[in-house]
Amino acid sequence: MMPMPDGEGRQIMKPPAFFVMALGLALIVCGCMSREFNLRQSGAKMLTPSELEALFHADRTAEFPITAGVATVTYSPDGRQEIDWGGGKDTGRFRIKGEEFCSTWSRLRKGEESCSKIYKISDTEYEFIDSDGATAAVMRLK
Repeated sequence: MMPMPDGEGRQIMKPPAFFVMALGLALIVCGCMSREFNLRQSGAKMLTPSELEALFHADRTAEFPITAGVATVTYSPDGRQEIDWGGGKDTGRFRIKGEEFCSTWSRLRKGEESCSKIYKISDTEYEFIDSDGATAAVMRLK
């Protein structure tokens, strides 16, 4: 650290800027990863590729809590998905890519693919975690 004079002429230690920036970056990374870390600590289990296949490649309906209420998604064994959120509908496709569930919609997210890890948090609830470690959505089986 470099000594710097304070307002009264005394020398104080000021940490180098790169150290402060590195510490800040570490705190940001820890903050983003904390939800996934907390899920693991709570005993939630990340689904394996075969568990993802069994969950989604079936005729299944699930609900996702959203700000305006609930979005209902229907999954089909052939990889099709349909969503209805009360104020609109969309169709898309999903796939299992390794340990991630990936989906695209015709209009939502401008058609861009989104992939998430999925953790089972109860018998009927699953939490989607984005690549940055934050919660993307919670799914409840109907």
